[in-house]
Amino acid sequence: MPRDIAQHLETFKHNGLTIFENQLDVTVLDQWQSIFKKELDQNKNNPPKGNRHDTYQLIEKYPNFGLSFASNTNVLDFLELLIGPFVSLEAMAFAATYPSTQEEAIKSIGWHRDMWASIGRTNDYLPPNAINVLNYFPDINPDIGAFRFIPGSHRKSIFVDAEMKRQPHPEEQLIYPKSGDTLFVHSGLLHSGTGNHSSEIRYFVSRFYAKCWYPRREQTDIPAIQSFIDEAELKRDRRLMRLFGKDDLLLSRAGRSGTQPEEEIWKKWIAEDRQYKLAID
Repeated sequence: MPRDIAQHLETFKHNGLTIFENQLDVTVLDQWQSIFKKELDQNKNNPPKGNRHDTYQLIEKYPNFGLSFASNTNVLDFLELLIGPFVSLEAMAFAATYPSTQEEAIKSIGWHRDMWASIGRTNDYLPPNAINVLNYFPDINPDIGAFRFIPGSHRKSIFVDAEMKRQPHPEEQLIYPKSGDTLFVHSGLLHSGTGNHSSEIRYFVSRFYAKCWYPRREQTDIPAIQSFIDEAELKRDRRLMRLFGKDDLLLSRAGRSGTQPEEEIWKKWIAEDRQYKLAID
């Protein structure tokens, strides 16, 4: 867990992303390696079209580990600072990028913003409607493919013309997260991956969180998630109930905006949720 949350918050607001270094422990890394190997084995007879393969509904396939990973306390604590007590898991998936030639790797650039971005109205910082939380495996280096982003593009009217979508951008920065690092990305940030011209498969796990009133790709009507919600309700844990869409306070809280600065009232509501959880007889 990072030592200076305030600094990470300022970095996120200024650049549109921040990295919690060494946030995953060895046990979690080993578990993801095991899942990745299992998925590769299952797909041996069904090779991907192109050089990328995405896998969704990980909680349904790996319920105990998937739910624990999606509800990580340190991650949810930071997300609540970013969007308040409205954090919901929209989807969890991993994407494998297979090795390709260097020429093909260069063409793999694809500038985009994530879902629910709201850009161009102001140059001031606006809290994200969604945050992509990424973990890369193995360590990222120039051969395996950098994460590209345009700093501050989450608060500027910067757009990439269609003919330039596959080209490096003059204002871009490249970062190389290590295995175990956790990357938080504002949905309005212009960013891109880079093709993989190493000899290894690169993959990342994405936990895409959005404000709880947005629709989701994650299927929540499966027994594991319903059991998770039921247990959270018994423990009076509003945050975990909200993670999969159960929030009886949503409308009342949404209707109270304007009485205090947003981040101040978020702190009050988060404290209320914690007190509610502690009040179990």
